[in-house]
Amino acid sequence: MRVAIFLNGECEDLASIPLDQYDLLIAVDGGAKHFLRKHLIPHLFIGDGDSVDESDLDELKVLGCEMFIFPKEKDEIDAELALRKAIEKGASEVDIFCWNGERLDMLLALMYLMAAFNVKITAKSDKLFMGIVSGEIELDAKPGEKWSILPIAGDAYGVTLKGFKYEISRKDMLWNSPYGVSNVSVSQKVKVTVERGKVAYFRWLKEPS
Repeated sequence: MRVAIFLNGECEDLASIPLDQYDLLIAVDGGAKHFLRKHLIPHLFIGDGDSVDESDLDELKVLGCEMFIFPKEKDEIDAELALRKAIEKGASEVDIFCWNGERLDMLLALMYLMAAFNVKITAKSDKLFMGIVSGEIELDAKPGEKWSILPIAGDAYGVTLKGFKYEISRKDMLWNSPYGVSNVSVSQKVKVTVERGKVAYFRWLKEPS
């Protein structure tokens, strides 16, 4: 099952996102505003309500959105609650939208969460895709795109990169030696393999400034 999660960050027009390709749409707290502005209804709302108006919550209820409202004082961030609910519902693949913003601490927390679950999770925007690799994955690419591959949640061992300008074979990537920054794809597909540990990939669809 494919699930799309919408956070409370910067977001492109929902019309540019193929919502019909997802089995479940989850609005996370202020992420509900992205739907309400376009008169769309997510299947689920998850959050503590600290970044959405009470009137918006009432509107979601009236429109038939399933509501999961949590206390403001809790150990989990709303994104974690949404990921756990998506997996509980049977998600095999999760795409996260509207995640970018000024809160670099929240972005780092999101990446840790993406590495914590054993399902395919991708954070997507019109400029950048981010994901986690444990094992092997083949990813779409375009020649000339900028990519970075970095270890996450510790060291990564036996890393192989194919389809890049700078290819490596079964090399270790240590957390304090980030040599995988600013690689370049040279084909329509790239392959990332990790024998032990995990890496995060960053695919820049648009050249960063």
